[in-house]
Amino acid sequence: MTDAALPNLGYRINDADNHFNEPADCFERYIDPKYADLAIRSVVGPDGKTVQIFAGQPSKFQSGHVTFSKEELEKLLGDTSNVGTGRGTIPQSGDGPELSVIPGMLLNRLNPLKGLSEEERKAFVEDFRHKSEAFGNRDLRLALMDEQGMDKAVMFPAAAHDIEYEFADNIPALYANIRAFNRWMHEEVGYNSDNRMFLPPYIAFADPDLAVAELEQVIADGARIIQTKAGHAHGGPDNPHGGRSLADPAFDRFWSIVNDAEIRLAVHLGGTDYQKYGADWSEDPDATFGDFNAFQWMMYWGDRPAQELTAALILHNFFGRFPNIHVLLAELGTVWVPYTIRKMDHAFMMGRKAKYSDTGRLPQRPSEIFRQHFVVAPYPEENVARVVDEVGIEPIVFGSDFPHGEGLAHPTDYVAAQLTGFNETDQRRIMRDTMETFLKPCLA
Repeated sequence: MTDAALPNLGYRINDADNHFNEPADCFERYIDPKYADLAIRSVVGPDGKTVQIFAGQPSKFQSGHVTFSKEELEKLLGDTSNVGTGRGTIPQSGDGPELSVIPGMLLNRLNPLKGLSEEERKAFVEDFRHKSEAFGNRDLRLALMDEQGMDKAVMFPAAAHDIEYEFADNIPALYANIRAFNRWMHEEVGYNSDNRMFLPPYIAFADPDLAVAELEQVIADGARIIQTKAGHAHGGPDNPHGGRSLADPAFDRFWSIVNDAEIRLAVHLGGTDYQKYGADWSEDPDATFGDFNAFQWMMYWGDRPAQELTAALILHNFFGRFPNIHVLLAELGTVWVPYTIRKMDHAFMMGRKAKYSDTGRLPQRPSEIFRQHFVVAPYPEENVARVVDEVGIEPIVFGSDFPHGEGLAHPTDYVAAQLTGFNETDQRRIMRDTMETFLKPCLA
């Protein structure tokens, strides 16, 4: 890598929400042999579709993502016979590899394919077809980051996002597959590649002792940032369909280690069991994501788990007990942030007690705690200025969601597309400087 920055920005960007493709067989290859029958596997069904098997059971999490109609996709992509609802396969051309999606194809206003001629569209697709190998290859990915004008990125492999949902009733399988997943990450990619590419190992909280054991292992292997899902923690072996706060004292030993080592925590969007609350609202509590109706999607996907996790960490005095911990909220958007902060401050000013605080009080207003301990990435098409007006610029960082279909094909274009109302200093804070500070303890 050279020190030269992109001429259009004058600096290289840092990305808080990027993705790295894991191989389908990583669990089978890295799981402890005594748990081999519990490994996550990908198999091809009679209909030719690939299905994930979790400890012998087909996946309960359906990820069908309907953003555009077939007709709308045809306008963007041409032949969509293999694309389905936006998560299928881009038709192959020549000997090139298949693509599951084109980066940005599921965006609306910032969709890179809009307005292109047929020839330009084909050239765009071919360009990313040639780049797609880099999505799951360490060295090629570092080179692609150079091409994109990217300095550092937190990259989330996809498999971790739904693993707790799938294994809620099978804690041995949950931890065996997490250990396999983290081993693959460490041995084939690295938790920290050249102080530029950071893959956070996953931690589940179903069993506090097993969580500590996994934490100690990944720290010994060099991890400086860990990840978990949004929403409440698993309820534990005796209450697998319940929940606990991540700030519950049951996890104090775990967080004491994180705090003392100044390990960063990343929280990413993923499958939860929040649909269970639908039983109180005439909804199917066993519905899965692909079948969510409008009410279920609004109430149980993304915003509510993020809101509750953030409120629990602050109002349960997590940072009063563990002041060195800082949290990245990735692929959770920011629409919910202003409301959540206002309500937390209101509760604070009304003298409402803070749980797990010896005095019953927080040391600061919740809004100040949020600004000091959290960074959060808006979705690519969200109104950044509106959020900054409400919560300040301190916690706002850039997240491309590359190379997903709802991510940005060319991450540096975000400045001209979304940040023109900010001065150059604040643009750089969002695109680089705030994340640079967050990642400082992660550097080798």
